[in-house]
Amino acid sequence: MKSTTDIVVANADAFDAILADLRNTLPLDVTSDSNVTIDDVVSIVSIHRDAIDDRSAWWRIRREIYARFASHETVATRMLAAIPDPVRDELAMLTGQEIALIASRWGKMGDSPAPDPGVAVLVLERLVSACTRARESGLGVLLRTNQPANNFEIAFMKVDCKRRRNFQKAFDDWDDSKRYEAHQRYNYYLKQGVEDCLDRVLRDFTRRKTSRLNLNTDQRRIRKYISKRVKNYIKSPSPALGDPGDPVTMITLEFDIEYEGYVDLVFHSRPDAAEAIEFVEDTGFRLELTHWHEGMERFACDDLPLKVTLPDERKVVVEPSSDGDDFEKYIGDMLRDTMVEQRRTGAFGDLPISESCVLCVGGVHTNYFWLSDDVVDS
Repeated sequence: MKSTTDIVVANADAFDAILADLRNTLPLDVTSDSNVTIDDVVSIVSIHRDAIDDRSAWWRIRREIYARFASHETVATRMLAAIPDPVRDELAMLTGQEIALIASRWGKMGDSPAPDPGVAVLVLERLVSACTRARESGLGVLLRTNQPANNFEIAFMKVDCKRRRNFQKAFDDWDDSKRYEAHQRYNYYLKQGVEDCLDRVLRDFTRRKTSRLNLNTDQRRIRKYISKRVKNYIKSPSPALGDPGDPVTMITLEFDIEYEGYVDLVFHSRPDAAEAIEFVEDTGFRLELTHWHEGMERFACDDLPLKVTLPDERKVVVEPSSDGDDFEKYIGDMLRDTMVEQRRTGAFGDLPISESCVLCVGGVHTNYFWLSDDVVDS
């Protein structure tokens, strides 16, 4: 959905308050969906001053008109521009004949939203009317770009009442910035093809935040997950990359902490799998470990320390000043040791593996990478 632009007649001192009012609750003189942007005002004034073909003059006009322009600090699609008072007065004085002449040229410009001079005249008349009211009242004219409809909120309001009731209280406590963040997360999951984007976002934003991690506990879950994945592969070979009829050449335990939090055991049967490493975003059989991502957000975004219990029971703290490499290494080393242990105990012994099959740990969104020096015994 596209952004919309309103013409607002208001005291220029209210600029910051209007920009921050994401839901447009302030009582203002508003011409909604005006279809005119601050760039359009630059074009209109340039045409009126007969400077549209003079690049130097056009840039001077643009600097003049863009004197006060800002975007919301969190919601980038929310913008506000104040038309300078001299330009306001210039537009307010336009006659019907001048409006028609400007519209004729403006409607033919490639960057104009006006599809024809008739629409351009209508848009110009609205702008001139607002400038006239502002001039007579000693007020300013502002162009307010509204954020597009929040896809997450639209989806949330469509779910059944019982399910919505479970999350309504938490949702009501969110400020506009958090709702916009939920909108962005929802769109990300949508692009990734996640089955229930709404449920995933609701879980992400309403569950208790992780303050500590126990990699010893996680390792036990991962062992069971690996065992189950191996058994399923034996029953029905389905490599992520390669031919199902060929032996397994590489077994990769992929992980992510930056965007979601999971591990994914990936089987490759390409002959050159170890030489041309390729990671797979999602096989559809991954183990969700969302608290890993929450843990990273704790020190990286919330400026809070994260307590981590390592597999050997040692306890460490990841400080907010950390760049995340230590945290990533704690998890990566645990996964590496788990894969080595599984090989040693024969967990991969019944797989149809090649004589050169190797183990790997890494991922699309991680700097951590490990490739075994020796082969997996078949």
